[in-house]
Amino acid sequence: MMNLDDIIGQQAVTTHLRNALSKDKLAQAYMIIGEDGMGKETIAKAFASSILCEDRQPGEYLNCGKCRSCHQIETGNHPDLRVVTHEKPAAITVDEIRTQVVSDVDIRPYQEQRKVYIIPDAQLMNEQAQNALLKTLEEPPEYVVIILLCANENMLLQTIRSRCIKLSLAPLPEEVIEDTLQSQYHIPDYRSRQIVKFTRGNLGRAADIAGQDDFLTDMQTAVDIMKGVVGTESYEWSGWIDSLTEDKSRIPFFLDMFIDWYRDVLMMKSGADQDKLMFSDESSAIREEAESYRFADIRECIDAIWLADRRIKENVKPELVLINMFRAFRNTYGQEER
Repeated sequence: MMNLDDIIGQQAVTTHLRNALSKDKLAQAYMIIGEDGMGKETIAKAFASSILCEDRQPGEYLNCGKCRSCHQIETGNHPDLRVVTHEKPAAITVDEIRTQVVSDVDIRPYQEQRKVYIIPDAQLMNEQAQNALLKTLEEPPEYVVIILLCANENMLLQTIRSRCIKLSLAPLPEEVIEDTLQSQYHIPDYRSRQIVKFTRGNLGRAADIAGQDDFLTDMQTAVDIMKGVVGTESYEWSGWIDSLTEDKSRIPFFLDMFIDWYRDVLMMKSGADQDKLMFSDESSAIREEAESYRFADIRECIDAIWLADRRIKENVKPELVLINMFRAFRNTYGQEER
């Protein structure tokens, strides 16, 4: 069973949680913030297992991994741990929050002294759901600990954020990711060096990329699109659209690559050296775009990618989503020169 000492990196976050456990000074609401793949849910469950562990002694912070409670958490059957689920991929509704949290918190723990609620993708709560949760956060029962996991805290109401202890996950150093890929995932050193700069300090993303046999081919496809899309018309995009939608499960990967591209454009425009770029081999094309985009336009392109990701999750037709995104790239290109 995973415990807080097993977490790779994230010392600031795990130290805070260790201290809260060992001093028995738990807050009633936490918010763990970080990109998908950075380990939010792993940390939350390790924290929850320590909170609920039957054999954890006063002054200690580690779960034992052996008691009934630890086994129940590992198998997903602990009656005092609730992990909120939602049917729609892009939204958590007010009914789901009311049913799984609001109406449940008044029921006292079944076998432990506390009840823990984990809300993954908390930023997906609609406004009604957030307002319903807010009432619980304002006056939670003393035995309740609520852990919100979110990729973008700005999508949550300020009143929600202000009632949580906020713990932000930090990108891991490249050398840590490279070493972990080699030691834990048994990735050859030459391949780990190839992919580490595309991980953005995200170990989950690194493991995902490492498992993709076609990563380098797909990366080149993404580069070809980004180099060509701003200088072409929409009728010329059909081949790229077909390539991206051939396997719809791969679209999020390409969207991440597009964000990486614009990250490099932004860095180049800010004066970064070539060796700081993810796509360092494409520095000439990136420099040209950096000179043609305004800072605000680069931000607009990144926002267009985030919007495309959200629309894909909402089951909007991928072809339409991608065309609209490409148009945003093209329509903002060259603004710096006008």
